[in-house]
Amino acid sequence: MAFWNRKKKNKKSIIETDIKSENLSETSGISDSPVVKRIEEEDLKQEEVIPVNKADTKRFVRESCEAAMENDRQIKEAKTEYEKVTSMLTDIQKIDRISGEDRKELVDICKNIVNLVNERNRYKNRQLTITDAQMRKFEPYEETLVDEIKKMYNAETYQSAIESDISNLRKEKVMLYDERQDIVERQNALKRMAKVLAVLIISLFVLFIVVYYAIEVDMTFPYLGTILLAAISATVIFVESNKNRKDMLINERKVSKATSLMNRVKIKYVNNINLLDYNCEKFGVKSAKDFESKWNEYCKMKEYERRFRESTDKLNFNNECLLNLLKEHDIIDRDIWVSRAIAIVDEREMVEIRHELNSQRQKLRECIEYNGEIKAGLVEQIDDVIKQNPEMQKELYNIVKEYSMKEE
Repeated sequence: MAFWNRKKKNKKSIIETDIKSENLSETSGISDSPVVKRIEEEDLKQEEVIPVNKADTKRFVRESCEAAMENDRQIKEAKTEYEKVTSMLTDIQKIDRISGEDRKELVDICKNIVNLVNERNRYKNRQLTITDAQMRKFEPYEETLVDEIKKMYNAETYQSAIESDISNLRKEKVMLYDERQDIVERQNALKRMAKVLAVLIISLFVLFIVVYYAIEVDMTFPYLGTILLAAISATVIFVESNKNRKDMLINERKVSKATSLMNRVKIKYVNNINLLDYNCEKFGVKSAKDFESKWNEYCKMKEYERRFRESTDKLNFNNECLLNLLKEHDIIDRDIWVSRAIAIVDEREMVEIRHELNSQRQKLRECIEYNGEIKAGLVEQIDDVIKQNPEMQKELYNIVKEYSMKEE
């Protein structure tokens, strides 16, 4: 079960990273951007799954291990992105520390870049609606934007499928609960019938005894008929009761399976909706369609700018000077500051960039914490199931070991 024990170590590293980068921002608060929530928060809470037999128990442990591995993958991706955002914040801190002649040179270079860009912008096609702010959001990710648009379309399609699955699973659970109630009612009806028949048969026997002693009539056939009635009634009640018990067991297995599926779908829902929300904020778009539209305008704008850039040696020279100066001060992501030179000149722009990065880090941190909590809950459920089934302990440990080896 070692594959999930890295959780504490990973969580500790995240906390240490947060402490180191806590002073990267001058702004104290991080605003909460709106997150699309189409399902109530209470409905997204994990529900307890109770296996009803050995096969169900093994299936539950296997599915829980798969879910834990998926949580690990989500955490790993979020941490990678978290490190990139933290690196950008670290670069901002290094830039803020530049002083003296280097600072003056840096500001002069950035002013030249901003002025040259503004000069070219006067000749741009103003029919395009894409803003300079949107351009600056796209430029650092220019090489991967096409793939990001495809991912967002796929995520939106996947979101619709997840919502449909949740709706179908809810309907199935309602149907199963109704079916369970019907079984309980039938069983209760059988109990009442059994009591009535018992009273009736006892009454008949008493009646026959009274008649026999009162008028001394042969009551052999009535006795036999009553016994036959009792036997037939008991047989029918026993068969129906046994059928109800089997139906109840099947119903419980179906409910357990539906609950397990619902829990897994809820995890996928939260991760996918967080991914959509994060990408919308990261690229400044509202949807995949809006992303594609702005990307088309961005391509037109970039093509026009590229023609100017090729003939603007002065701008290229200043860009190169900026990169060299940033390299001297150990700035990691130097290229993005060519398009963000205005932020070095205008403190308000730098504050805005810092704010956006902090907001992105917060969302990534929430994603890491959410998946960490879900994984911890899965591990606890697996441990509980193993403890509750000592006779299956070896089989269940082998399943966990199998997924542990996959993880490694």
